[in-house]
Amino acid sequence: MSRRKKIKVENKELDDKLNHADEEHATEPADKHKGAAADKKVNSSASSSKATKKESKKEEVKKEEEKKKEPDPESELDDPVIKDLFSGLEGAAFQSRMPFDKMTSTEAACFPDIAQAPLQSIKVYLNVRNRILQMWLDNPKQQLILDDVMEKMEVPYNSDATLVKRAHAFLERNGYINFGVFKRLKPLPAKKFGKVIVIGAGIAGLAAAQQLQQFGLEVIVLEARDRVGGRIATFRKGNYIADLGAMVVTGLGGNPVTTLSKQIDMELHRIRQKCPLYQSSGVTVDKDKDEMVEREFNRLLEATSYLSHQLDFNYAGNKPVSLGQALEWVIKLQEKHVREKQIQHLKSVITLQEKLKTNQKLLVGIKEHMLETNAKIKELSGIDKRDVQLEFAYRSAVRDLHAYAKKWDQLQEQAKEIEGKLKDLEASPPSDVYLSSKDRQILDWHFANLEFANATPLSNLSLKHWDQDDDFEFTGNHLTGKWF
Repeated sequence: MSRRKKIKVENKELDDKLNHADEEHATEPADKHKGAAADKKVNSSASSSKATKKESKKEEVKKEEEKKKEPDPESELDDPVIKDLFSGLEGAAFQSRMPFDKMTSTEAACFPDIAQAPLQSIKVYLNVRNRILQMWLDNPKQQLILDDVMEKMEVPYNSDATLVKRAHAFLERNGYINFGVFKRLKPLPAKKFGKVIVIGAGIAGLAAAQQLQQFGLEVIVLEARDRVGGRIATFRKGNYIADLGAMVVTGLGGNPVTTLSKQIDMELHRIRQKCPLYQSSGVTVDKDKDEMVEREFNRLLEATSYLSHQLDFNYAGNKPVSLGQALEWVIKLQEKHVREKQIQHLKSVITLQEKLKTNQKLLVGIKEHMLETNAKIKELSGIDKRDVQLEFAYRSAVRDLHAYAKKWDQLQEQAKEIEGKLKDLEASPPSDVYLSSKDRQILDWHFANLEFANATPLSNLSLKHWDQDDDFEFTGNHLTGKWF
């Protein structure tokens, strides 16, 4: 869930190659000079070898030039999948956020006669609509007027001029065509049909104002700040530039920014996924540690999703639970779980220690019995002539000594086993804390990144609805432009 970008192409390798090529170029005159002096001493075979090297070098240069001609792998528009996605009538409908093979509810409301007509009539309308969208996307730098549509519309779809006109008017009125920065072929209406005040000069306010102006309204935009752009804000100081707000194009599939980027010739490049984190000391966070905390961050989000959607835990004290609250609660539960594991670990250690204590007591008792029995055997064995009773006592003592020895060996094995288990427990104790202070710092970065992605603190996000727009996200890689 973390929205960190991951690298696809490393420029370092290319820089190293270029530096290496520059070094070869710098040493070339000296090599030629040495070669001229050596030519007087070498034979024809050496000259042949030199020619071979030159040919080899030419091939290397040729390969480098071919590599330079290859499309930029970071350019999203060079991606063949993206090209296929944006081509054809289906691609035009997808890029315009409309279904290719059916009417939207808005279209059905505007064209009830078509929506209730036979399937063939609906298909004709859809083909006309998709073809108009395709014409606009093919050349978004110029206004798409009805005359051009009629001229380019193929037979037999151009036979119903009224249908084409209605489809064109609908698409223009709803902002599917003729939006953004483009050259107008028809002047704006001289007569204004009314006045509109747009509050806020953010991207939405400016886009709305422009559309309303195109529809023949007099528009006034009010902005409280001394700049336009709203959340899109760039800070400049000397040669340094930093974006303080929106700067990432979150996919091109179905995104109108794709059209805007074409209109203003803005280059879009994939954001590299490599995103090293730096500690306050300036040292990068260890890769394994970074990945471990990121996995835990995603697990926390999954846990909050389970609380909301599976357990329906969305209210506490008749108040809606925020995502920030839920995350902190899950963290506290995890900390509680760590404490419980510590307690369980200590209980296991104590249990084994008690077993070892009992074992040692038994060993001490066995040892005393063995010493007593052994002394008795020595005493009886010193008697030359033993009667029946003494012989019985002697043999009983020998038997008891063997039994004690066997019991001793069993207790010794048991002691080794218990000590081994104790060593294993001591060697792998559970974590003292769920998250160390350093781990929490890294986790807080992920929380801050999530706040950045949602443009608000986590405490303001609904646990149940904060990710409701995931199903409507634009497809494709995240990108940025050099003009952002």
